[in-house]
Amino acid sequence: MAGKTFIYVGAEADGLYRKESEDGQWEKLAKGMPPAPQVRAIAIHPSEPKTVFVGTQRGVFRSKDGGDNFERMTMAEGRTVWSLKFHPSDPNTMFLGTEGSEIFKSTDRGENWAHLATISNPDQHQMAFAMRILGIAIEPGNTEQMYAALEVGGAAQSSDGGKNWTIVNKNFAGDVDLLDLHGVAMGGPGSTTAFISNRVGTWRTTDHGQNWQNLNFDQFSEIRYSRGVEVDPTNSNTLYACVGMNFGSEEGGVLQTTDGGDTWHRFDKGVSAVSTTFGIAINEVDPSQVYFCTRKGQVFGTHDSGASWKEHVLPEMAANVKAVACISV
Repeated sequence: MAGKTFIYVGAEADGLYRKESEDGQWEKLAKGMPPAPQVRAIAIHPSEPKTVFVGTQRGVFRSKDGGDNFERMTMAEGRTVWSLKFHPSDPNTMFLGTEGSEIFKSTDRGENWAHLATISNPDQHQMAFAMRILGIAIEPGNTEQMYAALEVGGAAQSSDGGKNWTIVNKNFAGDVDLLDLHGVAMGGPGSTTAFISNRVGTWRTTDHGQNWQNLNFDQFSEIRYSRGVEVDPTNSNTLYACVGMNFGSEEGGVLQTTDGGDTWHRFDKGVSAVSTTFGIAINEVDPSQVYFCTRKGQVFGTHDSGASWKEHVLPEMAANVKAVACISV
């Protein structure tokens, strides 16, 4: 039975916050963090709920006490971390993605990080920033198979555990709306299906990215720009996708599918998100608990699979909110 649920939210401005779901106030977590931390990725250890990793503009920081204290993990300076991913069957192994499209790997529980690969795409759309890895996914049944979501370079796939990468943009090439990937997820145990998010919605592949199928969010929702997709840890047919009108829109929400992506419906019924949804978290201890955050600082949570919702508004200083995580302790 789940105990207390803790919510973590990361923002580009004003850093990391924590809240117990039943408490009234958010706590800012800063002890051991860099000055003015920019937190864009959060990962909670799969079997140690008080061990929390965050990706910042100064690399990776870890807390062993639920966020009270952080320390910087060993990796090269000058790396801005945008994504963190635990290996699905070996929690001692972790991967991260950076601005600059580098993949780093740790095999000692996140203590030390070594450069594994740099993903390049000569056909990426040129932006004011270097290409970023906004998501990493690992196939549960064959962990040599990996995917990376590139902003704004499309999808990349590896068949050797992340050492070498191939761009798999057959269905995206030449279209910036399709190349602007924001997230990637794999189905659960036994699944070989991968899902990605871009400006027009969510797509899936069953052949390691050789072909991508548009899941046609426009048939199910008036808003379909997607900032991420997450899979229920206990049911690979159930997925959640962030949506909004566009990056800076004043409307957001969450779509859910229970049939592997064939059909979708709005999951966030009864709440009002006033900016695009940028992150979704499913409680691995109790998947009936789902939280999502919006870019402008709203956080909504359900503990009954969407039947009812509670709003947890962040302090005004938290701007450009990028990540949310939750866990029961």
